[in-house]
Amino acid sequence: MSAAVLLEAERMDVRVGVRVLLRHLSLAVRRGQRWALLGRNGAGKSTLLRQLAGLGGDPLPVRLGGVALSTMSPAQLAQQRAYLPSQPRDRFGIAVLDAVMLAQHRPEERAALDCLERVDAAHLVHRHVLQLSAGERQRVALAQVLAQRTPLLLLDEPVTFQDPAHQGLVARLLGSLPEQGVVFAAHDINWVAHVATHVLGLVPGGQWIAGPVELVLHAQTLQRLYGCDWQRVARPDGPDLWLPA
Repeated sequence: MSAAVLLEAERMDVRVGVRVLLRHLSLAVRRGQRWALLGRNGAGKSTLLRQLAGLGGDPLPVRLGGVALSTMSPAQLAQQRAYLPSQPRDRFGIAVLDAVMLAQHRPEERAALDCLERVDAAHLVHRHVLQLSAGERQRVALAQVLAQRTPLLLLDEPVTFQDPAHQGLVARLLGSLPEQGVVFAAHDINWVAHVATHVLGLVPGGQWIAGPVELVLHAQTLQRLYGCDWQRVARPDGPDLWLPA
């Protein structure tokens, strides 16, 4: 039996004003799948994530857990999906632990601490969010997403500010969520090759390419996505390396 569908889009158009970023997108995200969004700067990855999260404003042909996105209340959305922006913005100082507990449906200090430990941020528990580095704040935001305990995670560039060790930590974390579905935007093709099970590539002009990572990550596809040539370097102990030529 196939895993439950957590998110389904049917012939969805993604626009910014009159500009069409994606045309007739059809997508199904199931439990245990990790979908990477690839494409150039401005291709629409962040816009797509916001719209899938129900933050786009306009009604869209999207279903979360089998329910039409347009009919869901904010409370229902919070039960079904958690959204991580690319750069969390804080308006006032609040302790890290309090910030994570605010993301919970029922505040539980022990569970919040566990989420911080999973992202190597437990030592920040008494710091204020305004005192954190970009990488530290991003990991705290990831802890907030985990604390929400939703079946679907929508993550906008979750490792942009992370050092190599923490990039590996986030990769292992996302790989340890078999009961959840993840959709994330990223730019590091080799990180994606280690983490993703599927890829959605945003091609300039509104076109798109979707499928299992081993079928989509090829030199020809990457050239269409980024407009540059790619060299593949075979590795005997893991996914091949991709280098822009």
